Amino acid sequence: MGPATRSLPGPGLVESVRLLPTMVRSPYPALEDLHARYGPIVRVGRGPYSYVFVFGPEAHEMLMAGRTESFRWREALALLIAVDGDTALIVSDGDDHRRRRLVQPAFGVRRVEGYLPTIVEEVGLVVDGWGDGATTDVAEDLRRGVRRIVIRSLFGDHLRDRADEIGEHLQVAIDYVNRSPVARFDHDWPGTPYRRAMRARRHVDEIIYAEIEARRATPDDRGDVLSALLAAQEDGDHPLTDEEVRDQVVSLIAAGYDTTSAGVAWTVHATFSRPEARDRARAEIDEVVGDEPLTVGHLAALPYVGGIVSEPLRLWPPGAFGARYAIEDVPFAGHLIPAGSTVAFSQYVSHRDGDLWPDALRFDPERWVPGSPTAHEPVPYSYVPFGGGYRRCIGFALATQEIKAALVELLRRVDITPLDPEPEPTGIATLSPKGGVRATVRRRPR
Repeated sequence: MGPATRSLPGPGLVESVRLLPTMVRSPYPALEDLHARYGPIVRVGRGPYSYVFVFGPEAHEMLMAGRTESFRWREALALLIAVDGDTALIVSDGDDHRRRRLVQPAFGVRRVEGYLPTIVEEVGLVVDGWGDGATTDVAEDLRRGVRRIVIRSLFGDHLRDRADEIGEHLQVAIDYVNRSPVARFDHDWPGTPYRRAMRARRHVDEIIYAEIEARRATPDDRGDVLSALLAAQEDGDHPLTDEEVRDQVVSLIAAGYDTTSAGVAWTVHATFSRPEARDRARAEIDEVVGDEPLTVGHLAALPYVGGIVSEPLRLWPPGAFGARYAIEDVPFAGHLIPAGSTVAFSQYVSHRDGDLWPDALRFDPERWVPGSPTAHEPVPYSYVPFGGGYRRCIGFALATQEIKAALVELLRRVDITPLDPEPEPTGIATLSPKGGVRATVRRRPR
């Protein structure tokens, strides 16, 4: 292979301008088209709206594990600071990323497994709120349930009654972050969406800082994430500051319910709109779980249900693309990514690449079931719904448990009939089903 070239493939200035509305309105088909036309690397746009997109497992490995010293997160993901805060893990680099070592114990296996009864209870409350034969947006209803699960996991039951209040205010800020960068106006002017988002953030902060103050006054481990964060300290007894605890909590709420609820919504639509998948999953649940209360052991013994959870995360990964900032020239695919570039990657595109996945666009849970006719071992870094390497999403185990447990409880208790075709994907920070999941819900005899 010859020397890397600084000339990057991609559309010219005029076509880039024409692409801009499409990228704002519906970026995912546009990204697939760019990949098909230009290959694993393409530059789009000019000036402050110039991006280098890289696709495929080699790109994921470079950004997540192989060349991490060549990239920074903060500049590329600065748009998230408005909600997550200045010290959140997602925008931390280098020494600042020490917080991950302190936050990690909050997501240990035993602690995460301990949240299962909360998940089951909250999903049950959503189901109990559905009238038999009711038509509703099951995605929105389950979103509120996931929000309560996340807040109870973070704070225990003490703030359970304020879960909806926290979530509704935080949603205003999340909706702002989910805008395209070209549709943002980050100035605190009267009447602007940014001002509304910042007002909502301040309301959430008041609740969280008050809880931090109360917990520091009477320290004890209540078995929730906040207890673990407040107890965390480095060698030399340097605990997280109040601001650091706040930023981790808010970023965990935002990611924990925004992305997880999107994963639940896609999983529900995919499962209940395919009777053969629904019936096979239900038969597996009946055999393994029966009438018993759901346990972690049951979840581990449901391979087909596990495949159903993995497949929507492949086709509709809630974190559908990410970005890094190149701090030096980086060779990739025969080209040279110049220092100062915002480098974006797309799990959505790579997860649907026919060169990586047999019959890539088909929903096939069996590809995840060992020994099945279509079982497929993914190429390393070709399946990264939660990222990869040492920066993999810290809450991936909790999110997966929530999606799987929610699906099991729904299959046990209700029949859901989606009323619309497969929704279009929408959203920048989180890939969600456009318009939600309208459906008719009927109870199953227990």
